[in-house]
Amino acid sequence: MTKEGREFGWLFLRLATGAMMFGLHGYARIGKLYNYFVLKQPWSFVGLVQRIGFPVPAFFAVISALVEAIGSVMLMLGIGTRWVAALMAINMMVATGFELNKGGGGAELPGIYLVALIALAIGGSGKYSLDVRRRPPR
Repeated sequence: MTKEGREFGWLFLRLATGAMMFGLHGYARIGKLYNYFVLKQPWSFVGLVQRIGFPVPAFFAVISALVEAIGSVMLMLGIGTRWVAALMAINMMVATGFELNKGGGGAELPGIYLVALIALAIGGSGKYSLDVRRRPPR
């Protein structure tokens, strides 16, 4: 495979992971955040975060939702890729662990996200990203 082929593969991994995270998790969480803060409606995710054992569950639920919503968009654009992927990987470690503790049936999806996000946190954004545009010339 050529170097250019690897760069397109890296771009695809970043775009696909970000799009799946936003489409399946982040987008819905934005609406839930609005309902929770503006409309003062209960949010079941806060209860889930509490059952997992986090202190101040509302705070950690909001941080998790923002990481998934904003982070997934940043990941697709290739902005702060390593840091964003690392934060999102922490989210997926918690989700994978939670699902494994329940019996493992739902651990596959967060586990796959976790692997992809760790790869992006290690490897960075690749050639086709806004991270590259922000780097000073060598």
